Amino acid sequence: MTTRTVFLRQGLEVAEISDHEWRISDAEAAALGAPSVVGFVLQLDGMFEVTQIGRPGRRTYFRSFEAALRELHG
Repeated sequence: MTTRTVFLRQGLEVAEISDHEWRISDAEAAALGAPSVVGFVLQLDGMFEVTQIGRPGRRTYFRSFEAALRELHG
């Protein structure tokens, strides 16, 4: 998997994996050497679908990227 851009937002590391997909990691957990990926965000038809690690089969949808990140930050 090739990542394009990585940036920090809301204490999360956001890695762009395509023009409509992002891998979200907990920057603090990564610094401690703990598993850091908390989920993925996929942009679909103007909505942002969140898939959280540890919650298989559950998808939640948001109108903004920021709202999607808040779901993963909490």
